[in-house]
Amino acid sequence: MREILFVAGSLVALLLEKYVLANNSINWMGAIIPIVSIGFILWLLISKQLGLDLLDILVSIIYISLSFIFWGQGNDLYHRRTVKRIAKQMYERV
Repeated sequence: MREILFVAGSLVALLLEKYVLANNSINWMGAIIPIVSIGFILWLLISKQLGLDLLDILVSIIYISLSFIFWGQGNDLYHRRTVKRIAKQMYERV
């Protein structure tokens, strides 16, 4: 059950990261989920709820990597939208 909650929570956090937090002009806002995920993993390691076996470390690395990847993708979505808006404004003037 804990695994299902972790996966569901991770998916919600990553989608929130990509489409809400990183998809705006405030660049640091997209860093919230990656920083929180690093803090969460460190807390799990310190409180001994996460073991130091290969599977737990691998899942942690994948989760943190995905949060940074989604941050980059969300930022890219914002920049694409901005470029399209500027191009549309330029073509309307012509």
